[in-house]
Amino acid sequence: MAAAANPGQLARRIFLWCMISSFCLAAAAGILVLLGIEFNETGAQVLLTTVVVGLYSLAMLCCAAVFSRPERAVGFLGTAVALASLIWTVILIWSEGTWEWDPVQILLTGITLTVAFCFLSLLLALTTYRDAFIRAFLIAALVLISLATVLTVGQFWNSSWDNEGFLRFYGIVLILAVLTGVITPLASLLRRRTSAAPAARPEADPPSAASAIDPETAAALVAEAQRRGISVAQLVAPLLRAGNPREADDELD
Repeated sequence: MAAAANPGQLARRIFLWCMISSFCLAAAAGILVLLGIEFNETGAQVLLTTVVVGLYSLAMLCCAAVFSRPERAVGFLGTAVALASLIWTVILIWSEGTWEWDPVQILLTGITLTVAFCFLSLLLALTTYRDAFIRAFLIAALVLISLATVLTVGQFWNSSWDNEGFLRFYGIVLILAVLTGVITPLASLLRRRTSAAPAARPEADPPSAASAIDPETAAALVAEAQRRGISVAQLVAPLLRAGNPREADDELD
């Protein structure tokens, strides 16, 4: 009987099926458009909603990659952010009213945070082997991704940041964030394979007489030598010289 799925597996299945269903519906709608069937405004909104649901389901599936790991809090928070951003996006698709603030700023902020949490979740999930070297790279990647996210969101809400010096610094942070985010799981995989490879073992030294004879046999030899009134070396010498144990016994007698 199959074991019941844990909450993490159940969540991943839900996100996966939502993504598959949404993309299938969007693909079917695209085929209908190519066949000459036109959609009205409502049809276009439905099509856009299915695409958005599929994309955010993919994002939540990435966040669910750490649901069964110690870093599950990152996945839970990322899923919550993605869900909130999905709801806000659907509201903008179907809303026809005006807003007292710029709704695009909130939309771009939600998308940025969603992408950042997806990146963090996949990075934590793929970096399974963590020695001191990998942990240093992982910490650097997490810091750089977080900093890049803050700088990106800050540009949406503060236009004064758009100057040449800031843009250069921002570009450097983005490059380093992507670089460390890609290198860290790859390095983790390579170092895990290296550590798992069997090390070459030196040839064992030939066993000594003390290690080759168990205590019971040694005691029996000593007792037999005492009974015959000879040393242990004299007792075993004929056995070492002759290949026939029967001849050795005759010589001893």
